[in-house]
Parts: sequence; structure tokens; C-alpha cells
Amino acid sequence: MPTSTYSHIPTVVRFLQIVMPSSILDIGLGNGKMGFIARDFLDVMLGERHRKEDWQVRIDGIEVFPDYIQEHQRAIYDDIYIGDAFEVIDRLADYDLIILGDVLEHLKKEKAWQFLDKCAAHCNSYLILNIPLGEKWTQPAVYGNPCEEHISFWDHEEFKSFIIEKELFCFPGIGDYGCLLIKKDDYIHYRIRERADALYSEGRAEEAISYMIASLYEIAPDLKSEYVLVDFLLKELRIKNAIERLKGVVDVFPEEMSVRHYLETLREIVAKKDAK
Repeated sequence: MPTSTYSHIPTVVRFLQIVMPSSILDIGLGNGKMGFIARDFLDVMLGERHRKEDWQVRIDGIEVFPDYIQEHQRAIYDDIYIGDAFEVIDRLADYDLIILGDVLEHLKKEKAWQFLDKCAAHCNSYLILNIPLGEKWTQPAVYGNPCEEHISFWDHEEFKSFIIEKELFCFPGIGDYGCLLIKKDDYIHYRIRERADALYSEGRAEEAISYMIASLYEIAPDLKSEYVLVDFLLKELRIKNAIERLKGVVDVFPEEMSVRHYLETLREIVAKKDAK
């Protein structure tokens, strides 16, 4: 349906205050609730810009069902793109924040993860994911919109590796509703590790290592990802390569004592081996 629960509105506002975006893409905008909240909070309340000609935050939206769009959404959003968000997003620019409101459950799991990848590619900083959790959140096609059907079901565990803030709202007899804040780089690192683990488990160790080295070169450093890469190198007995990687990690995370201890341990192993 073109609206959703009101339970998470204070959490969305809190997340907006954390992110303070200058541009937002609202995917699955429906009746325009998220756009209005963002406009009212960022431009009117915090920016003290109540007149439309003075607004500074760019708020765009994507909606698959054109019948949902009326004049009140057009008054709030800068641009509204009609069509399948999976395809539409490919031709859009980047945004500080992307909001996915009740979207993923309308996609098959594999396509939903691919869509999240696309969103991350078009996101400068953060994503907000609003989503029903559990298998009791069923919904058929309603309002004459076949895209309203729920065709996948999600659990909080599927997102916990890359969310930085969350609120779960319990609906007795149905399940939880999640409002999740995701840092773009954390999500991308998760997907890199996931892909590398899959390659390694298939016996393609060198491909997994090469993939991680190339992928990590293009993104801000992450300690967990670096440890996964070092672990792969050690499993392939490339101890000196692991040491060189850790030396670079120490430079990036100088306050992280675990890296220094790890590095010294490997150096001692190499020294003992060379002494034999």
C-alpha cells in the first residue's frame, strides 16, 4: 500500500539528524510520508526555510505505480521518477542518503541484494532501510497495484553485519518492523567479504585474494575486511605477504593494538623459521 506503520517516524527523524543529508532519494515513495518528514525536518525546522523557493535539500523519489502520485507529492519532492526502481536508479545521480521504505519484501531475495548493491553505488554516505521482518508480514496485490505483493521475507540477522543503528518495533501476532541505518562503506565491505568467502570456499583461493586486494583498494579501509584478507594469505602460506598487508593496516589504524600484536606474532614466526 502507499503508506506504512507510523511507529518508526521518530527513529527516521533521529537518523536524519545523524546524517544531515543535502540530497535524498526516497525509493517507493508511495503517499510521500518520508519526503514530507525529511522536508519538514531538514529544510523547515533545522534550516528555517519554510518557503519552497528557499529549500536547499534535494529530495527525489521513485515510484513504480503512477496512480499513487498526486499533487501533494509533487509539491514536496524535487523530481519523481515513475518506473521500476531496479532499472530507474541506473540513470540517476548520487545522493547523500537513500531511503528504502517497504521495498525489499516486494523483490525476490537475489534481486533484492542486487538492488541494494545498486543503491550503495548511488549513495554517498548512508541508507535507511525500513522493512517488515518475519514471515507473517504477508500482503497480496492491493489498490490495483500488482507490485504491492510481498514475495520475500526477511530477518534482522540478514542485516546485522552492516547496520550501525537500528530500532525494532514489535507488532504482536505479526512480528517486528525494522528501521535500520546503514553506512554505505560498511555495506560494501560486507558484500566484498561475502563474495571473497564464496570464492575461497569454492577452492578459488587466489581468485578470492586477488578480488579482495582489488576491491579494498577502491574503498575506505575496514579492519574486519583486512583481517579476512590476511587470513586468506596465511591459509595459503603466504606469510610474508600477510606481514606486508598488516604493516599497511598498522599505518591506517595506528591505535589498534590488536594489529600490532598480530604483526609481531607473524614476524616472530618468520624469524624462527629463517633461523632453522
